[in-house]
Amino acid sequence: MKQHYYDVIDETVYEHELQNGLRLFVIPKPGFQKTFVTYTTQFGSLDSRFKPLGKDEFVTVPDGVAHFLEHKLFEKEEEDLFTAFAEENAQANAFTSFDRTSYLFSATDHLENNIKRLLTMVETPYFTKETVDKEKGIIAEEIKMYQEQPGYKLMFNTLRAMYEKHPIRVDIAGSVESIYDITKDDLYLCYETFYHPSNMVLFVVGDVEPQYIVDIVEEHENLRDKTNQPKIERALIDEPKSVNQHVVSEEMKLQSPKLMLGFKNQPLDESPEKYVQRDLEMTFFYELIFGEETEFYQELLNDDLIDETFGYQFVLEQTYSFSIITSATNHPDQLKQLLIKQLKDNKGNLTDVEAFDLLKKQFIGEFISSLNSPEYIANQYAKLYFEGVSVFDMLNIVENITLESVNETSQLCLDLDEMVDSRLELKNK
Repeated sequence: MKQHYYDVIDETVYEHELQNGLRLFVIPKPGFQKTFVTYTTQFGSLDSRFKPLGKDEFVTVPDGVAHFLEHKLFEKEEEDLFTAFAEENAQANAFTSFDRTSYLFSATDHLENNIKRLLTMVETPYFTKETVDKEKGIIAEEIKMYQEQPGYKLMFNTLRAMYEKHPIRVDIAGSVESIYDITKDDLYLCYETFYHPSNMVLFVVGDVEPQYIVDIVEEHENLRDKTNQPKIERALIDEPKSVNQHVVSEEMKLQSPKLMLGFKNQPLDESPEKYVQRDLEMTFFYELIFGEETEFYQELLNDDLIDETFGYQFVLEQTYSFSIITSATNHPDQLKQLLIKQLKDNKGNLTDVEAFDLLKKQFIGEFISSLNSPEYIANQYAKLYFEGVSVFDMLNIVENITLESVNETSQLCLDLDEMVDSRLELKNK
């Protein structure tokens, strides 16, 4: 078992790779009442075209398979898993994102039983045509519910306008049409490929003894007939540089119109650490020009151009990158002009060192505070691990950020020419 000690924050991570390829990480947190466990596969909604293990040809599966699998693995005929976890003082959940699916629980007791229950649940798929068909109706209603949420609709309208071919433009759950194309064979194919132990990571964070956790997991995993497998090959995506559609609008029953500006950017060929640094630098950039402490934000608020829904986000991944800025507003044209001017004036031109230093200190303080949450550590460790970085490297990465590097990154990672104007308009009664 390997040990990684991070002296800056006095944390030790224990790492153990099993013979079947499963990677186990244990982070002891003495004195913590709750233990948080995540079992994660690097399989998300983007993974619709890939080579199955042992095959030479690419296959394409319907949109929404990753989310569909999440539903099916949490459903067992012989017991209600949520009740079973709860009876042993654990709360269970699961989620699917663009790039991964996680099954998780937090517990105050019966840790060994709950870990074995989680492993067994994820590792024992059982699909029939009847159970799959039944689930389609349930997920179809879930998709319709998502599509009735203005924020969700606006976001995916924007992504579809930005991207022509990339699967980022597709809802994580798929569409009502695509899920009705899913078969039990699709589910088994994806399960056997992406739920192989060599594509999965188990995190345990809490007041635990690492060797005790290793022994529990090894005893369970040694009963499986699995051997380590090579990395899964995913199809390359040939996405154009330009946006798919510069303007998109849809009517909806709303209290006020909503505006979202999306800026498409080309992914970068850099190290994982540099990716995380660029991501943080763009977050700092937006906070310095749009944050609640800025005069610009207060002016927008005072002039009733934005409300509490105002927000911004930067995303940088291996195959896609974009920024979004959004708010409900009764004056979308005026707000758009002011936002674009603020971006043009400040891109590469930030000069307020005092505001930057304060923001950096605030980020470091909030990050250190978040390390008191086992849930935060487990989720962030899983996310960053698949990207090639440890969450505990974050402070070293932040130390490399300067106002000059923020200016450099804003020049590199914000293409104002590749913009989408996405709106939800008031629907006439």
